[in-house]
Amino acid sequence: MSTTAPEQRTVPRASPGYLHDVLLWSGERDFVTRTAAFVMEGVAAGEPVLVAVPEPRSRALQRHLGRAADEVRFVDMAALGANPACIIDAWSRFAEECREQPSRGVGEPLWPGRREAEIAECELHEALLNLAIGVDRPLWLRCPYDAAGLPDRVIQRACDVHPFVASTDGGTSVSKRYAGEGLGREGFTTPLPEPATQPVVRRIADGGTMKALRDLVEHAATAAGVEWDRSIDLGLAVHELAVNTITHGGGSGQLRLWSEPAALVCEVSDDGRVQDPLAGRHHPGDEAAQGRGLWMVNQLCDLVQLRSGRHGTQVRIHTWL
Repeated sequence: MSTTAPEQRTVPRASPGYLHDVLLWSGERDFVTRTAAFVMEGVAAGEPVLVAVPEPRSRALQRHLGRAADEVRFVDMAALGANPACIIDAWSRFAEECREQPSRGVGEPLWPGRREAEIAECELHEALLNLAIGVDRPLWLRCPYDAAGLPDRVIQRACDVHPFVASTDGGTSVSKRYAGEGLGREGFTTPLPEPATQPVVRRIADGGTMKALRDLVEHAATAAGVEWDRSIDLGLAVHELAVNTITHGGGSGQLRLWSEPAALVCEVSDDGRVQDPLAGRHHPGDEAAQGRGLWMVNQLCDLVQLRSGRHGTQVRIHTWL
């Protein structure tokens, strides 16, 4: 077990500003040695470093770093990124905190075992990261992907949404597969697929039905085996979405509710349009008059999918059973 940092050599940054790259790793040893080298290089340069990976890999990395781990901030991505829409705020705050000081981050939003809906949201999150951080922020954000454990299509998509690819020598190079910042906007405006199972409930969402909708969702969740406090959270989230529909969606919309294997899903849709693909992903601030509803929904729910374009706006909430 390492207790002192290995000797480091400096690898120059490919960009003085925001740098978002993907690290394709295979096996825990490969992950630990390559990630530790990246982290240690930042520590040696006096750069703030934030590591957000699931606990098993976090512990292995900390053991390898030894005393140097005390200089690094660690966050359990399994908690932070359970709902991927919550991750961008953490990186934005870190970048703002560091401001013009060069900094490094390691963020692993996607790992084997995540559900299909979670994978879709992780991929959208990664694409939106290219819009969320200002190009002048000197944050080097590295996203590890388990090349041996994840499907090929997920790895290919990771290369599509990252402007840079980590090289074996610790540096980074321009990705030949990167498809540009437009991927985030494209993903945000593409409608969600229709449910595989027919919705069992359809209700109008307007000013006269808000309490009834909240009661309906809470009762349905409880009947499905969801704990009481999570059922209350889900009802509150639907209430906030109904308020958004009334205020910004033309005054009325539709609630749909259905069951999937191991999940209860509800969706509120309307004819309005959300212009900002990052809506609900940044803390709105204590004084903000707007934007609090979607932020609250993301904090309350297991998984939230927001899509808005010519088809209108859909917000789909998954509650794991």
